[in-house]
Amino acid sequence: MVREEQGRVAGARRFGRSSRGSGERALSPADQQRFPPLPTTLADGRRVVVRFLGQEDGPSLGDMYEGLPPKALRHYGPHPLDREHALRNAAKWDHPHEVVVVLETAEGEIGGYAWYRWRDAEAEASGFGICVREDYWHCGAGRALMTRVLEVADAGVGPRLMKLTCQHANEGAVALYLKLGFEVVQEGMCGDRRGFPAEPQYWMERRCG
Repeated sequence: MVREEQGRVAGARRFGRSSRGSGERALSPADQQRFPPLPTTLADGRRVVVRFLGQEDGPSLGDMYEGLPPKALRHYGPHPLDREHALRNAAKWDHPHEVVVVLETAEGEIGGYAWYRWRDAEAEASGFGICVREDYWHCGAGRALMTRVLEVADAGVGPRLMKLTCQHANEGAVALYLKLGFEVVQEGMCGDRRGFPAEPQYWMERRCG
């Protein structure tokens, strides 16, 4: 279950609006109220809650990182997937240029998270990323996370252009991105990653709002 305290803390995030003429702005308290914790039923019947990341989620996020199988490291990155990185992420839960949502399981654990970040108030685009625990693959968890992130982005939070990269071999993710409005704008190669050889990847973009 979602902890009531988590909801109260999230609602008090220290976000401010940007004056950028293109419409980019940070997440405000009013946005928090518009996007409260969202109970969701996955395709396999499991009940989860999609909500904003909180500072206290660091240890659970670290557990998720450390439990990822080696094959997952091929697609998730290039940032470190360790406990230290998880704690740093949770510590900046109220960063003005980030939106991070997590999938909370019925056991109160983190089953996945998705984010988009942008450099500053003048940024023309944000970068999107997602990471899902192996036991929540192929059940709609990624779609649930992405749908919530895009709802926030389409409400005008952050730059209007969102970018991501995805390997050709990650066919399920590519298909989901296309269904949710991303378009392939370029193809190329990603470098060696955690012992995996370089391989083809797509650069994809989506207009939000």
